[in-house]
Amino acid sequence: MKASRPVIALLIALVVLEGLLLEAGSAASLATIRDSILLGFLFGVPTLLVAGLLVLRQHWIVMAAVMYSTIALALDLATIVQEASHDSPRPLILALTLGSSLLNFLIMIFGGRCALSLRSDEHSPTAPHPDLQSRSSSSST
Repeated sequence: MKASRPVIALLIALVVLEGLLLEAGSAASLATIRDSILLGFLFGVPTLLVAGLLVLRQHWIVMAAVMYSTIALALDLATIVQEASHDSPRPLILALTLGSSLLNFLIMIFGGRCALSLRSDEHSPTAPHPDLQSRSSSSST
């Protein structure tokens, strides 16, 4: 699945950008369970998607990446609205969140294109089926 390479690169860039965003906006410690779930969503899910695309090479993982980026884009837009509504919005947070939004949008575009470009004759590599007929039984007849 060569068409999934842009999706892999965008997911890696997204993880890096989310790390920068976390460092730039870390005013309070992330110690609650809710914050742990958010961190798992921001870093764990894209990392698992990249690993799945590299190792398993299954078609449905690209669609999972598209679904993930759709949810992440909605969270980014909510973050932009929340940050812009402050009396003094932080320009670095807004810029990094806009970058994250752009990456999520590109994952949706390239992932959708990858998912729709898979033809029915293209399947992921599978192991060859073993020969069930033994050679000794075919030579005795």
